[in-house]
Amino acid sequence: MIKIAPETIFKIGNISITNTLLTSWLVIFIIFLFLIFVKYQIKPNKLQILLEIIYENIYKFWFEITHLKSKLIFTFCLTFLIYIGLSNLIILIPPLEAFYIKKNDYHLHLFRSVFSDLNMTLALALISVFLTNFLGLLKSGLRFFKRFFSPIGILELISEFAKIISFSFRLFGNIFAGKVLLVVISSLVVFFIPSFFIGLEIFVGLIQAFIFFVLTSVFIKVAIEH
Repeated sequence: MIKIAPETIFKIGNISITNTLLTSWLVIFIIFLFLIFVKYQIKPNKLQILLEIIYENIYKFWFEITHLKSKLIFTFCLTFLIYIGLSNLIILIPPLEAFYIKKNDYHLHLFRSVFSDLNMTLALALISVFLTNFLGLLKSGLRFFKRFFSPIGILELISEFAKIISFSFRLFGNIFAGKVLLVVISSLVVFFIPSFFIGLEIFVGLIQAFIFFVLTSVFIKVAIEH
């Protein structure tokens, strides 16, 4: 059975800890482990060379679409790419979804795709839009708010809310639909077709992370140069 709402695994006081939140914590934990144990070396190994090539190409692409020289802003945008991409990939590891607890004769999976939870996509959307406007305010000062009091100010305001809705439902819709598709296909056939759709889900998950990265970058560029 597939539920739209995430399942609560346990509670800390009045705070519900869901299986999507546990997956998010796992992703963050993996990122921290990577930062702790993978050290920068003057004489780089093969992994460092590969990571540097990927980083440089992503930065070149980002600079071409934004023409911004701030490494801080780039890091902010890149964080979305890494976090969303890893979150979408990690749940496709078969053993991960094998962990469950039994609750009222129901198998409750401990881990679930992070962005099959609308709350998680909404949180990222709010962070992206808030920081975008904050950076615009830092750049332009109080003049930044003039656009909301212009003749088309109402449209500007609506567009900000539209960004939140677009970010939230695009990511949620694609990831949740992919999860449903995998469950249905896996129940109908045994191996080859599910493998194809898992490959497709990997592609879609990475594309969604890339789209979020690009849109956030473009919105920041527009906010700063407005």
